[in-house]
Amino acid sequence: MRLNSVLTLALVLSGSAIAAPQRYEMRSYVNTGGKMQPAFAWCDAPGRVLAVTRPAKAELITPQPVTLLQWPKPNSGQPQKAQYQLGPSEGAAGTIYTTLTPPGQMPNRAASQYFVSISNIENVVDPHYRMTHVNEFRTPEGSFRCRYVPQAAFMGATNKRTVIVWDNGKTATYATRNFDGTPGVYVTGGRKISNEELTAYEFKTRDGYRYRIEIVTPEYGGASSVQVYKGSQPVHDELMLAYSISRPAGQK
Repeated sequence: MRLNSVLTLALVLSGSAIAAPQRYEMRSYVNTGGKMQPAFAWCDAPGRVLAVTRPAKAELITPQPVTLLQWPKPNSGQPQKAQYQLGPSEGAAGTIYTTLTPPGQMPNRAASQYFVSISNIENVVDPHYRMTHVNEFRTPEGSFRCRYVPQAAFMGATNKRTVIVWDNGKTATYATRNFDGTPGVYVTGGRKISNEELTAYEFKTRDGYRYRIEIVTPEYGGASSVQVYKGSQPVHDELMLAYSISRPAGQK
């Protein structure tokens, strides 16, 4: 009986290990004007795209200098830039609020009316979520709620549209949300291409369109773009203003 119990326990533990859910790591980047930098957070809001550069230190115990970039929609691709102090952070009701202090003001979380809020529940720490939910940017220009796609492998914004890619490990799906209100596209059956320099997704439609999303690795500059072709003719090529990519934990 004891041997059977031990074997049963071993099988249960083995099955638990096999069934352990996949965890993900999300990394975000922002185009600061010809150069990609790691982003602390970015936001695809109804009226604009916003991003805050990542500070030098990960722990925001004391405020650190960052750049806040904003691209009103529609836009020319030229961001509004301002220097801010980021931090400290404070948690409340499942949300982490990180203070944004405008130039010339003293950082004071209790008195601050500007912040970036990020969910402490819909977060890649939990394997149920592939993307962390950036809830809101509140700046002197207003309060901006952010688009969220919890299971996307990639999400980015150009100066004309939002680009979303889902990747289940076997096939990929592509979708866009156009800023001018025109219908976006939705294409399934994509393929992933990956090497030392970049990760790319390609999608083809029956009417002859080809969509290609490129995400260059940070070691080669980190830029990302979406390219569209009709047959062999290029239709458009748009750089990402900001983007996030989510990969299985431990994968480069």
